[in-house]
Amino acid sequence: MVEAFRYSPDLAVVFTRSFHEGHATELKLVTREDTHVPRATGARFARWCAGVVSALFALLVLTPAVSAQVVSPDPGETPAVVRQPAAPRPLAGLGESTLTPTEYRIGADDVLSITVLQAPELNTSVRVAEAGDISLPLIGVVHASALTTRELENAIKTRLREGFIRDPEVTVLVTEIRSRGVSVVGAIQRPGVIQVRGTTTLLEVLSMAGGLSANAGDSVVVVRGNGQTTAQQTIDIKLKALMAADMAANIQLLPGDVVNVQSAALIYVMGSVNKPGAYAMRGNDRLTVLRALAYGEGAAAAAGKSSAFVLRVGDQGERVEIPVNLDDILKGRAPDIEMQAQDVLFVPENGSKKASIATINYLTRIISLRGFLP
Repeated sequence: MVEAFRYSPDLAVVFTRSFHEGHATELKLVTREDTHVPRATGARFARWCAGVVSALFALLVLTPAVSAQVVSPDPGETPAVVRQPAAPRPLAGLGESTLTPTEYRIGADDVLSITVLQAPELNTSVRVAEAGDISLPLIGVVHASALTTRELENAIKTRLREGFIRDPEVTVLVTEIRSRGVSVVGAIQRPGVIQVRGTTTLLEVLSMAGGLSANAGDSVVVVRGNGQTTAQQTIDIKLKALMAADMAANIQLLPGDVVNVQSAALIYVMGSVNKPGAYAMRGNDRLTVLRALAYGEGAAAAAGKSSAFVLRVGDQGERVEIPVNLDDILKGRAPDIEMQAQDVLFVPENGSKKASIATINYLTRIISLRGFLP
């Protein structure tokens, strides 16, 4: 519907109401040439002014009502689908499927820092006793062993609510881990007790201990259990397989395990050689007299090669001398003798048929005691 009013010879006010699809009412100023409204005189001008006021009032009153009107669809029409804003998608890696590591469980000898927000005088640092308990101001003894920090916080809160603090805020931190010790001994750079947290493998513990020493043998023995509360178990692992990244050899260690890196068996080369000393027998190596002599960088110029001998201690602790003619072995006229752990190859100086009795006795004491040394 269109209503037109003129207030001057050249201009007219055109008021247009349109409710098509809920659009608001329009108010336009157009020239007389755009309309076919006859010229107004005196009384009609007054009515025109009243009409303009009424139109403006209707514009202000009816427009909000039209905008707020909800049009119900006809029974045969399909209702419009209202789209809801999409829920925000979680960032990659932060969803519920993200796995969290197992929480650390408190053990005996661990050091804890406990803070109570509402009562700073209760803040303390305590060490967990062997029985697994801690003693706190105001509430007394609380069992902490085998609990996570969150579980211990809840236990302390429960005790504080029993007549002390209405809604306590408690924080528990593990400042020192002392309950998950693994002992590392034997042929290792830094023997001692290593505290581990979470899952720890044999290779990781050996690395923490500085790695193998020069006299390390070919095996590692892991002793598990104390033989009293738990059955003792011995696990023998070959270092060759462990260093070759064999996952079966790289076992997981538990708190209380003892890792013993076995020392290599030694043989000794002494006397008139260029580099006397003790040398390791690696693994299943077949160490012969000639190889032992090579470790000693060969016989000296004044060596009596035909008078050498191997000194060995028997099963009953007796001394055994095995004559060795190095000249015959070097020329292939005699077999190369295989040496055993703790054997001593002694090469005397030229012209001496035998070593002195004092020298032999000294060597015997060395290899006898060596069996009791690491």
